[in-house]
Amino acid sequence: MNDDFESGAPRGLTRIHDWLAARGRRIPLEAWPFILLAAVAVAANGRILLSSVSPDLLILANVAAGALLPAAILIGCRGMWRSARLLLLGAIVWTSLPILLDIVGWAQQLLSPVEWPDPSFFSGTQSARDLAAIISIAGPALIAIALEQRRRTETTWPKALVTFAVIAAGLLCLLAANAAIGVASGTTADFDSGYPWFVAVEALDPLRLLTVGALAWSTMSAVRAREEPRRFWLLVSAGSALMLGASILVIALNIASYSSFVYVALPLIWLDIVGGLIGMAMLLVGFAQGLPDAASRAGGADEAVAVPSD
Repeated sequence: MNDDFESGAPRGLTRIHDWLAARGRRIPLEAWPFILLAAVAVAANGRILLSSVSPDLLILANVAAGALLPAAILIGCRGMWRSARLLLLGAIVWTSLPILLDIVGWAQQLLSPVEWPDPSFFSGTQSARDLAAIISIAGPALIAIALEQRRRTETTWPKALVTFAVIAAGLLCLLAANAAIGVASGTTADFDSGYPWFVAVEALDPLRLLTVGALAWSTMSAVRAREEPRRFWLLVSAGSALMLGASILVIALNIASYSSFVYVALPLIWLDIVGGLIGMAMLLVGFAQGLPDAASRAGGADEAVAVPSD
């Protein structure tokens, strides 16, 4: 088949074909479902943007980057993904699960109410999307725990910093819940079925600061401890730190959107998109380059014995 292609195609196309074939062979089979998910998510969001006459490549790139996180981990595992199950689970919970349910929501938009008269299906799908949004908050924490198992040194957690972060996140949860209740109470009766989920999603979203912050702090600790491979820890640390900043901005925008100062916050939306995109891109590059070998600590935090991966 390749010989027929090479004999009948121009030399430039042959080189492109060979380059793509070589890259394709480096991608494990387990990663292709997530690559397909990313392609479908981009197509779905692209259709929505085009229908609203506001196409933007940054939004589509953001969607694709998040959907590709599990694929990047599988590529970095070099066929040994079973040694990184918790890491993969964290990535799926964080990105793949919400995106998959968003695709289901996009698909249901293609169905006319006349063709699908059962409203319980649509309300059930929206509830599932809200539940996935809540579950995704735990994704960065699962990744942080999985990466901690590949460290030869331990992360120190200053009590003052942890206390401040927990109190700040709790206050933001209260503010977000109060704002969400205020918005929901002013809506029509059609919103009643989704009222609890809407309030829960908005109220719990600030907890994302704690999980993304845990990932950023723990990987930054690995950078300071000069853990190997240094490029991996530097990319994941910088990327998660940027995503932490983006999460803070998202929560601030959500709260501000319920107030009269929304016009001040709207120009910052693009900073959130760019920060989140660059941060996730750093995570993709870091994980795709390869994961640190699992290690067990011996003799305290400064000494460890390497344990080969499965």
